[in-house]
Amino acid sequence: MPRLRRVRPRRACDEDCLSALPDGLMSRLDTRSPLSTAVHARRWARVPRKLPAYNFRVSDILPPEYDRTVALRRRNLPRDAALASVLDGLMASCEVSTMRAFVDGITGFLDADGGAARRCVKTLRLEFFQTHDGGRMADRLIADAVDGWGVQDLEVVVRPASTQAPAPQYSFPHGRLKDGGRSRLRSLTLGNCTVPPRLHRYDALTTLVLRDMPASTPVALYERVLSECKRLQVLHLTSCCCAEDRLVVCSQIRELVVDACSFMVIELRDLPMLARLACLTNAVELVFGSVPCLTHTNLSFSVEEDALVLPPKRHHHDQLNHFLGTSPTMANLVIRFTGPKRWIGSKELHKPLLHLKRLLIADLPSNWDVSWTRNFLMDAPSLELLHIHLAHSQEASESFGIIWSTTKLHPHIKELVLIGFTLTGRQMELLKYLVSTCTSLRRLVLLKDGHVRYNGLWDWDIVGLAQQECQWRDHDKRTVTRMIKSGPRPLAQVILA
Repeated sequence: MPRLRRVRPRRACDEDCLSALPDGLMSRLDTRSPLSTAVHARRWARVPRKLPAYNFRVSDILPPEYDRTVALRRRNLPRDAALASVLDGLMASCEVSTMRAFVDGITGFLDADGGAARRCVKTLRLEFFQTHDGGRMADRLIADAVDGWGVQDLEVVVRPASTQAPAPQYSFPHGRLKDGGRSRLRSLTLGNCTVPPRLHRYDALTTLVLRDMPASTPVALYERVLSECKRLQVLHLTSCCCAEDRLVVCSQIRELVVDACSFMVIELRDLPMLARLACLTNAVELVFGSVPCLTHTNLSFSVEEDALVLPPKRHHHDQLNHFLGTSPTMANLVIRFTGPKRWIGSKELHKPLLHLKRLLIADLPSNWDVSWTRNFLMDAPSLELLHIHLAHSQEASESFGIIWSTTKLHPHIKELVLIGFTLTGRQMELLKYLVSTCTSLRRLVLLKDGHVRYNGLWDWDIVGLAQQECQWRDHDKRTVTRMIKSGPRPLAQVILA
């Protein structure tokens, strides 16, 4: 006799269990969960429209093994060619299958309620591998988001695939956007994408970020961005290449960041409104023109030994010297030394930095001459904070027979931090000079170990103060204490760590 089984009645909603979840629970989920389930849950597709930002990134659904394999292959591991070929094939297969699921998920998300959804979304971030289906999906998503949802901040990044043959750049779907949508965009980030033509139609655009532009990009494209985007306030160029060597910048922008780009010369010809500048790139020559409103500056030069033969040292010093002279409003300055070459001499500045209040000199090799920091101190009468980070160097110290005079006092500096302080003769001379000339010094920090933690591009913290006091030798402590007490007034706080 056959066994009888109890059959549960089917739900009226065709077993759409996800739709039975409360809105309060669903609205707290990130966009990944609605994306992966929108094709299965009818009501779920209506919940994410309440979110102010959508983040659709293919990297969020890649398996952890993929990133570990990519890291291995970047280090040319494994050495065995056959095994490396197998790993490359697995990576390519993973990218194809992941993109297929990614495209299906977003397509289901857009189609869940018949494509008639009117969402209210401010920000859309999209990252994907360049494939035929991926490009079509991106075109539709961008057009719907900008024209239909009211997106104002758009980020589109095409992730490079692991295959040897590079895929063509993704073409931004300029032709699919209506004039109202183009006029609504305020912030646009493009990574490995073509820049849309007729940028003057994006008349509300204030922020533009370009990443991973190919070497075939003409310099006229970057200059067209500056000339056509009349309201542009912020321009970031990251890992951008160019067919020419020289970039001339003339604009009303207020913030310019150039990071890891291939420009050999950047000419800041006419920037009357520029307030924030960061140049974090390799072997670049800066030609400074008119920057009368500049207040926040970050200069970082990384020069490899065999990458480029640099001009004479004096040339680099004169360039920096001239730049500081054309920036009378400078208030915050970060200078980083990330290469083995010394590119600043110890000559006096051409003009005083009357408004400079905060100065960080970072990654300065301990064997270099630090006497030129005195020139900053003396030519910046309003300076209140001076942080110097000395990086350990294996090379022998350079000898400079410079005698420092202590006749000129500094009335405003309140905080002095020396990181990597090792009590060498040159560092002790610098410390003695600073303690004896800074009449308002209230806080002195000497760290044998520590580093700088950057908060953005123009602010920083000193890491190492929270650590336990290190074991200074009694003799070193007495030597430093005597030197500190020889100053014009007692200090409120002294930290030896």
